[in-house]
Amino acid sequence: MDMDFTKYLPVVAAVLSATLGYGFGVRTKKNDRLIQFTQENLKEVYSPMYHEMKKLVSDSLTYKFREELLDAFFKKYLSSDTSIYKLGNLELLDSFYELSNKYRQFKKIREEELWKEFWWEFENNLFYKVEEGYRNSTNLLYRDFKWQQYIQTKPYWMKAYFESMKFLFVTAKGLNAISFLLVYFSGCSELFGLGIFPEDFWKLSLFILGLSILATTLLLLPNAHYNSLSSNSKDSFIRLVMKKLFPKMLVKWDRLFIKKDYDKVPKMHEKQLFEDGINM
Repeated sequence: MDMDFTKYLPVVAAVLSATLGYGFGVRTKKNDRLIQFTQENLKEVYSPMYHEMKKLVSDSLTYKFREELLDAFFKKYLSSDTSIYKLGNLELLDSFYELSNKYRQFKKIREEELWKEFWWEFENNLFYKVEEGYRNSTNLLYRDFKWQQYIQTKPYWMKAYFESMKFLFVTAKGLNAISFLLVYFSGCSELFGLGIFPEDFWKLSLFILGLSILATTLLLLPNAHYNSLSSNSKDSFIRLVMKKLFPKMLVKWDRLFIKKDYDKVPKMHEKQLFEDGINM
């Protein structure tokens, strides 16, 4: 059965232009705010906290010096003028405060089991989350840094070519999402007989989706340098997709196979009689 798609073109053009215009406008404002907050968070919290914790988990520390650093760490981020709230992650904040309570208990009782439990959570939970936040923030701010360095060294005509290919690639990926939504809603309208869209509009939407996916696939090769230079992750493609779409499921999956190996926990500092400590 032949289908005349031309009568639907004005509707498709109107939907696509309105969606793209609104989406790009809202996205630009959100991105500007996100970049501003990320710069502030990275400078004032994530970077100093990550490097302090990185030093704490170092194997080269003596037991006594590690405990002194832990005292200073919790004292700093539990103070009345702390900037830890700028982490902007309630789950991470809850982990920090729970660990601070465990550390306070350990300081009072000084039992080996309490120390092992605290340290395992500190290194494998809190430090992991802070490191992830630090890397994500750095990646967000400098995602296109290597790409821009690369194209700035090229002749003008090559720079124009690379930027054009990048624009087409990003646009094609945006069209994939919009076309998929059109297929979904028009298909539901057709399936349930709602009559919201013109007859057979879902077929046109499906056709456009196929074209946009084909265009995205064809543009992968010209944008190989862009994809490579704009990615700072060592994870596999599947893990990247899981991180983006199902982050909590990925964490649960990882923890399912993680065993708490206390053999790698550094020994606690055996506090001597009359030894002064640092209060939290």
